[in-house]
Amino acid sequence: MKLPYLGAHNPMLTQLRQRLDTTQQTFPRMPSPGATAVSSRFQLTRAVPQVLKGDAWQIRPLQVANAALTYEAYLTNPDAPIHRTGKCHAVEGYTWGDHLRRLEEVEQEHRTHKRFSFAVLDTAGTKCLGCVHLALLRPFLLRYNASAQLLALAGDNTAMLTYWVCRPYRESELSQQLILAFHRWLNQEWELPDHLFRVDLAESIAIQTLTAAGLQLHFYFDVAIALRHYAFYR
Repeated sequence: MKLPYLGAHNPMLTQLRQRLDTTQQTFPRMPSPGATAVSSRFQLTRAVPQVLKGDAWQIRPLQVANAALTYEAYLTNPDAPIHRTGKCHAVEGYTWGDHLRRLEEVEQEHRTHKRFSFAVLDTAGTKCLGCVHLALLRPFLLRYNASAQLLALAGDNTAMLTYWVCRPYRESELSQQLILAFHRWLNQEWELPDHLFRVDLAESIAIQTLTAAGLQLHFYFDVAIALRHYAFYR
């Protein structure tokens, strides 16, 4: 797929930059006692499942091979989070070079079981519909000094899922189907004792989707230094 020339002042890049600059900041990590003893990688003995297919979509690892599709999805959905180390990352402008470098990091994380990122594609594999990210829950809670009560809910191999869907599909059945299918996939084919979906409380559509899919609220967690308020569903 040949990418169109976007230019240094492309309006989509400007929107993306403005959104990231006004909603995200870089925050220092707050060390927690014993945090260094926690594994930063998934402990898996079997090969990681690579493909999940639905009636109108398929999920494949986020990688350089589908870079053009995912880059286009980011540019046309400027409110979609650009993940780096598990959270949004403010950048001066998200260029094609930035995207390729990011995907190289994503592939390395996938190989080492540090974090798994997947692209949601249409059945023909010609359009990106969104992304799903799978990270360890316990390091996230420790990073922001969660209470002992919350930490007790997260085992060393418990997964935290975040996702985003392109605007035209957010209130469609596709989002709900995606949640249910991914939930079953993790239960049946992955070596994970538990997994929870994390959503920002401001994302009302995502909360409605999780609820409609039959998932239940498990706990709330506030990240005070980032002014974020999260809900975790299972």
